[in-house]
Amino acid sequence: MDWFVSDLHMFSRRSIYHEHEDEILARVQDARVFVLGGDIVDFSWTTLPTVEATIDAAIDWLATLVASNRNCQFHYLLGNHDCHSVFVDRLGDLTEANENLHWEPYFLRIGSAVMLHGDAVHLKDRTNVALAMARGQQHHRKQPAYRHGIYQLAIHSKLHAVVGKLANPRKVIAGRIWDYLSNEQVDLDNAVRNVYFGHTHVPMNDYEYRGINFHNGGATIAGLKFNMLPLQLDGKIEPIDHNVERF
Repeated sequence: MDWFVSDLHMFSRRSIYHEHEDEILARVQDARVFVLGGDIVDFSWTTLPTVEATIDAAIDWLATLVASNRNCQFHYLLGNHDCHSVFVDRLGDLTEANENLHWEPYFLRIGSAVMLHGDAVHLKDRTNVALAMARGQQHHRKQPAYRHGIYQLAIHSKLHAVVGKLANPRKVIAGRIWDYLSNEQVDLDNAVRNVYFGHTHVPMNDYEYRGINFHNGGATIAGLKFNMLPLQLDGKIEPIDHNVERF
């Protein structure tokens, strides 16, 4: 079985990754392809002493995962919370050292399946160029303690779940992903059957839009639902020429 997971937001106070860790690691052991769909780690909201320490911990976690499962092909897709330039450089080094690890800044296509983080849905101009610019403006500074407290209040009140659903209606989000992929010359009308994405934290399973099934696994954040998504893969990985900087 092949799997897609995203939005673990590891090392942040809001993450409950530890509650799902055993399941995730067990699935990896039997997987042929395992896609990490962005925001796997969270540098801005880290509880570790510094962003640099969080980068070290993230690379150590990923290196152990890849080295312990040599029969699995891992694909790391960047999200808006883990596109830190230093992390990207080290991710590139880790990829060069491990044949079973690959990474993409924007999206990955395998046969009739497309996988992406999905942060392009909240941009007016839904292209890789605009996405690169938006991510480049992310400073990834460690958030002060008082902001952690404010966010925890939102979690306890479940306000984040309500706002997420209202702000991300399925039809609107599917339509925006369609626009983004179309802008990047993906042949959606004839060749794509399934799209897997993250970012919105709102689960979606087999939601059909213009003949394509859209899937979202939610997030490992307290008060939200999370599911690992089984991938339906039927082809080889196609090379992608993004023609923009890789984060």
